[in-house]
Amino acid sequence: MTTPARDHRADHRWYMAGLWGYFLAAGIQGVLFPWIIAFVLHESSERLGIAQMFSMLPMLLLGLFGGAAADRAELRSHLMRLQTIAILPPLILAAFIYNGIITYELMILYVLSLSTLGGYIMPARDSMLSRVAMRSMGGNIQRAVALAMAGQFLGQVGGYLLGSPAEYVGAWPLLILQSSLLAFAMFTTTRLMPAPPSPRENARRQPFKDVKEGFVAVIKDDRIRPVLLLMFFSGILFMGVFMVLFPILIRDVYQGSSREIGFVLMSFFGGIGISSLVLSQLRPIRRQGRAIMIAMCTGSIVMVLIHFHPPIWGVDLLALCWGLAAGVSMSQSRAIVQESASDALRARMLAGFNLGTMGGGPIGSLLTGYVLRWMGPLDAVLVPAGLMLFLWAAIFFLTPLWRIEAPR
Repeated sequence: MTTPARDHRADHRWYMAGLWGYFLAAGIQGVLFPWIIAFVLHESSERLGIAQMFSMLPMLLLGLFGGAAADRAELRSHLMRLQTIAILPPLILAAFIYNGIITYELMILYVLSLSTLGGYIMPARDSMLSRVAMRSMGGNIQRAVALAMAGQFLGQVGGYLLGSPAEYVGAWPLLILQSSLLAFAMFTTTRLMPAPPSPRENARRQPFKDVKEGFVAVIKDDRIRPVLLLMFFSGILFMGVFMVLFPILIRDVYQGSSREIGFVLMSFFGGIGISSLVLSQLRPIRRQGRAIMIAMCTGSIVMVLIHFHPPIWGVDLLALCWGLAAGVSMSQSRAIVQESASDALRARMLAGFNLGTMGGGPIGSLLTGYVLRWMGPLDAVLVPAGLMLFLWAAIFFLTPLWRIEAPR
């Protein structure tokens, strides 16, 4: 009799449970980290921007190497090792804070360690998704990606909810909870079926050559390249809004704290999760490029409306609408990569795509901190909104993205 640990039909359930655990932990960090920097340490918008840049940079720079490692590894044991190490940084930081030690430099070290591990965990987890889809979901890649997106972002929403009372319960209990959730994610990985690497012409490990091979494959693919361009530049314009502008807006304009940061993040990422979940239950979208481009317009509209200083519940509602649209663009862009990538290159192509789409985040976070100082939160939101109009027109007229469709 087949045990649950080896039952391929249960693979997608264990995979999704692990995804929820991992991103619940990420959601706690998403509230706790900027709250400590902006509210506990009372750092400036520029220092918050620098800190948020460090929260993403190692994951992006190492993601291609993480993808190369995942393509050559047995994915289940590879993920187990990485997730076991990831349990430690929140526990160590909790011990420091419990003993009254908390500094800006300590927070940077904490976030650098988790971001470095994330550069190896995320490509391996993304690559595992296609194996799970083929074994346990009838090979429906669009549905698998949409379900994973829903789990990722709804899990983050749950994490934001757990992290939002930080000002009342303190940081160290939440860090212990974060570590426990990462331990649960590691446990679920032990229940997946083994996923050996695809046979390769050259079995000898060549990290830099592997990285170059995956990145070149992404750049040369006619379906992936225009999506990559749009997502990279929109990341510069909009990721800094969530990483830096919203915490400063809530602190300086709305006089809020961790609860209000948690609510606005829950609204946005909840919208992504809801729309991804709905997409997983519908027929695959045929005109993928058109759906991505129409959805990308929503962010500019939201930024313009925030400029007029709505009440805080209005900011939450606008963030929800933005998230609903973002779920469409993000799920379809990732589906395009999953559909286009070969088994031998999938982890590296996904890592290369992640580098492109998230690579604008550190740049945007750094620039947003300085734009905030020069213009103030309510005027600063107009900068990404205006620049997005030029980006959209350039992508429409200079690339084939509007005409890209799902393979028949």
